[in-house]
Amino acid sequence: MQIDTILYLQNINDNIDAVRRIVDVSNATIANEISAVNTMLVAFTIVFGGVGVLLGVYISWLQRKVSRMSDNIAEKEQKIISLAKTVEETDKKIHSDIKGLYYELRDEETMALLHRLVEEPLDISNLSHLLFARSLNAEGYAVLKQAYTKLKSLGPEIDEERIIEPSFRQQYIIIFFQHYLRESILDEDLRSDITKEYGRSMGCAFKRDIIKSTEDFCMALSDRKAQFDKVSLLVDYLKALNQSKYNTLVELKNIFQDKLDSDLLVEAIDKCTTDKVYLALFGVEAPNESDVPER
Repeated sequence: MQIDTILYLQNINDNIDAVRRIVDVSNATIANEISAVNTMLVAFTIVFGGVGVLLGVYISWLQRKVSRMSDNIAEKEQKIISLAKTVEETDKKIHSDIKGLYYELRDEETMALLHRLVEEPLDISNLSHLLFARSLNAEGYAVLKQAYTKLKSLGPEIDEERIIEPSFRQQYIIIFFQHYLRESILDEDLRSDITKEYGRSMGCAFKRDIIKSTEDFCMALSDRKAQFDKVSLLVDYLKALNQSKYNTLVELKNIFQDKLDSDLLVEAIDKCTTDKVYLALFGVEAPNESDVPER
């Protein structure tokens, strides 16, 4: 009986050990599975994190691209609106102000001609007649001066006079005289060149041209900042004018009297008379020889 009890207890211990081993194996298996799951979770976290970063970068890139596209669309829309407005204004000008549109186009063409002279100064022989007949705006002065400065570096051929027309240099000077005399007189680089050719320039001028040039000349002499000898310049102008076909043009007399300081004008007239140049424009006549006292 005692032996049976011992065997029974021994079986119980064996069963307990078996259960313990089963539990240990189960715990180890569960622990391995949990570890594997943790590893997978970490791996998935890393992968999803990387994918998230890449996805964020891609979304940000797409957003910037869409933003740029939106800006470009807005810019193009503004250009289209501006172009449509320009077309509309041009259409209105064509139908209601064709004359104004023509003047604008002619001004653009004139500036293109002046820039052509900068490229080829000798082309003045082909373009001078067009420029003589047009009104040149203030912007053209610097361009014309640039072309003339380039011409002066070409050599003696620029002063060769032709039978039909003036020399290359003289054609430039006539344009300065007719369109930019005020600027030229105030310009140290051009003044002496212009004053030497008064006679030629006046001979090529029409009535409207000589009136405008005389007004411009008086404006230059009336400039308080000017430091040159105004009397000498005025004397040279009056002497040349006295030899021209405009030596009795009343409009010129009025311009001199209205635009110039009276002391300057009187001094210049007296200087001309002293030099035996009697200005018909101001009624100055040569003294009668019988009135000259004998010595």
